[in-house]
Amino acid sequence: MRVELGIWQGSYQNANLPWLRWWDTDGNLLLTGEERAEVERQKRERIIEKLRSLSPEQLNALGIDSEMLE
Repeated sequence: MRVELGIWQGSYQNANLPWLRWWDTDGNLLLTGEERAEVERQKRERIIEKLRSLSPEQLNALGIDSEMLE
């Protein structure tokens, strides 16, 4: 699986402590399910904000009903 166990200092479940976390062999922290969900939520919010800046005609050309963004 090419993962390693390492120590991560941070806040998790309201406790700021050193935690054992999984890392890939390139040194990237593997996110928990909650962390992945938060990243996806933030992406979705950025996309929605960009779409809200488009005109109804532009949204229609993309096949998006502008009422879905309200």
